[in-house]
Parts: sequence; C-alpha cells; structure tokens
Amino acid sequence: MAGCEPNFVGAGDKDAGQGRVLGWVFGGAALGAVVAYLNAAAIGGLLSGGTVGLLGLGIVFFGAVAGAELGFAIGWAVNWFDRLFTQNPATITLTGCVLCAGKNTGFPPFNDNDWTFNLGGPSMALLAPLDAGLTLDEIRNRDAPGNGPAFPVVDANSGQQALHCEIGSHIGDYAAVGGAVGAVAGAIAGAVIGAIICAAIGLATFGIGALICALIVAIAIAVATAVGYFAGDAVGALTGYIADQLDDFDDRGEAIHRSCLMNFTGRWITDSSHQHNEIHDIASAQLVECNDCINALGESSEGLIAAVGIGRHPTGIDP
Repeated sequence: MAGCEPNFVGAGDKDAGQGRVLGWVFGGAALGAVVAYLNAAAIGGLLSGGTVGLLGLGIVFFGAVAGAELGFAIGWAVNWFDRLFTQNPATITLTGCVLCAGKNTGFPPFNDNDWTFNLGGPSMALLAPLDAGLTLDEIRNRDAPGNGPAFPVVDANSGQQALHCEIGSHIGDYAAVGGAVGAVAGAIAGAVIGAIICAAIGLATFGIGALICALIVAIAIAVATAVGYFAGDAVGALTGYIADQLDDFDDRGEAIHRSCLMNFTGRWITDSSHQHNEIHDIASAQLVECNDCINALGESSEGLIAAVGIGRHPTGIDP
C-alpha cells in the first residue's frame, strides 16, 4: 500500500532531511579518509611510489567508505529523532475531507511504515482550540518555535488544500536506532576481524607487510560496518513490526477512509525533514460522514459539520 504524498504550493523541499544526512555522510567520509591517511603516512605508504603508494591510496579509500557508512547510520538516527518540532498550541482538532489514506509500506530507511493521510478540501476547518486565534493558513505554514521553514501543501492527487497527518509506526524509530548501533558495532568487529586475519597470515608489522595489513583492516571495517548497519536495521524493523502488532496501530489506520469527512485531533508539528506542518501523531479520529467529500461541493460538507455541531449523531462507524 502506498502512502499519501503532498505537493508544495510554491517553495519547499521534501528532501531537506536527506540533505542533512548527506552532510553527515560527507563529514564521515572526510574524517575516515584523514584517519586512514595518517595511518598510511605513518607507515610510509604515501611517501613512496609504486605499489606501496597504491596500497596507501587503497587504505584512504576504504577508510573514507567506512566513515561515510558510519556517518549515514548515525546521521540518519540523529535526524530521525530531531526532525519533528511541536507547535504552540501543541494539540489541535481539525475537520475536513480525507483526500488520501494509505500506509507507507516498505523496508526502512526507504519507508517508515507510518499510516499517512491528507486532510483538507473546502470543508477543512479548525474545531479546537478556538481561543488560540489560529487561521488555516497559520496551521498549514507557520513555523514551529525555533524551527522551520514550513510551506503550505496540497493533496498530490486532487490538488486541494491539505494538511498532512500521520499515525507513526514503531518501525522507523527502532530501525533508526538499530541501524546506528549495528554500524558502530560492525566497525568495531571489522577492526578485530582484520587484525585477526593479519595475525593469521603472519604479516609483518612494518614496511609493505604493515601496509597490506592496514588495507585488510580498512576493508574489513568498511564491509562489517555495512553488514552491521543492515543487520541492525532489519532487527530494529522486525522489533518495530512486533510492537505495532501488539497495539492497535493498524486498527487505527484502517479505520480512516478516503473520501470521508472526519475530525482529527493530535499533535501539531513542523516536520523539518519535509518542510511542512502536520498532525503527527493523530491521537483520535472521529467519523462525521462518508459522502464522497473529495468531489462534493464545500457547502455539502459544511452542512454536515453544522449538523454534528447542533447535536445530530453522525452516521457510520466511529473510529
């Protein structure tokens, strides 16, 4: 099942978070290359020509690869847990048409497995808190305190104004931690394995033998870091999946249907990784009516809201 995508009205960068992670990748690669260079230079590999110099370059290359892998794993986890910024007021209730409903299914880090929704249309309105003086424009594009920017979005399919809303899965959280821990553990294990290989084949600790040994260690660290990341990511994803099954995660997501008029209550945030505002997580969802509100006139949906407001009980299943 595919998740719901919003499109920006004008400026905005959906991939802002990826840019921050790339900063960690490049920084890690540079640091790994410097450490590897100092190691090779100390042995004398880069100060001599021929085969010895090529071995030194190989050490630097695989050092950069290992650093980039560690940078990605750690940077992804840092960005993951530092991307959502709570607004003031922290909790809001919106009514509107569910323009899109879907689950972002797949394997992390490519998919976080959250239930995602775009709530909007002509019937979108703030129900609470009314004393905050908020407008819909503010809700959609006001930066969270100390963070931003946030840009207004529309539903990708209908083109109607929307606010992106989510019910978060445990999978993204656990996989981010698992991948970072696995990468660090893999790097340590790779260094140990490389040293064991050097000892097993009896390489000398000086001259060209020391350079070959350093290259073996650098390759082992790069390979083990990647293996550790994917293993940790997979274990984290599996743990998150089990945690989702133990609560009502999928029941809550499946209770929200496209083209139904609903009320969402939840935490109002700025998602700095995607540069738009959201309700994340949805704490409660109330069905007003399923009436093909995507194609209905605004007056029809507004009439339904008014009917509920004066005490008429909404029909249909209450999520």
